[in-house]
Amino acid sequence: MIQELASTSHIESDSMDLKQMQDLHIDSKADFHAPSKINPQFITAFKKSCIIISNDFESEKNYLSNTYAKEDIRIYDLEELKIDDAHEIIEEAHIATTKDKIIAIFAFSYNHYAQNALLKILEEPPTHIIFMLYITARNKLIPTIFSRLVVFNKSKKIHAKPLELDLTRLTIPVVYEYVNKLEKEHISYEQGRKILSQILDSMIANNILLDEKGLERFNMTLHALYSKQSVHIALLPILLSLVKG
Repeated sequence: MIQELASTSHIESDSMDLKQMQDLHIDSKADFHAPSKINPQFITAFKKSCIIISNDFESEKNYLSNTYAKEDIRIYDLEELKIDDAHEIIEEAHIATTKDKIIAIFAFSYNHYAQNALLKILEEPPTHIIFMLYITARNKLIPTIFSRLVVFNKSKKIHAKPLELDLTRLTIPVVYEYVNKLEKEHISYEQGRKILSQILDSMIANNILLDEKGLERFNMTLHALYSKQSVHIALLPILLSLVKG
């Protein structure tokens, strides 16, 4: 599972005031490198819904949660944005408010029908409502949504690191030592998915084939990580299955 990362970068700065925003003549079809943190002043000056490309959802969610009062933001943390989620978001957006409220949507995939359901409200959001759609890559959203919103690219280039384990020489003690290390380091779910990608890359490099049970185990591991099971627990079964008897 290797995520595509957008790389376009036009503006690099740590802060941006209202005058700078106005001088940019923002085109919704272009990508802009956003400030390292989207602070309250930035959002207040911008006052427009936007798409944010990021490969660090956890940091983004933590920052938003710690920056805004609960009544000023609603965060949807989803594996996939489905049609029922879209309807709930539309209802949330129509709740009257006298001050700006952010609706932040974090999803690793966006259902096509759900996206179409959101088109009208994204184009004409209710008063004081600001949408922030977080994605990991441009291909997660349909072109018509991109044509309606400004896109800020906050993704960081990731240089793939080799897996720390040698899958051809795995032993039970080595596996347990590794997962204990992951537990102590408090590995995030996103990091866990990257490790799973590294495991798959290493299997391919070493001609280790997945049979039907192996594929099912891989899918179960991926689902466990999306369900926010502890990373070391989620990865343990697939690593143990690679130990040669």
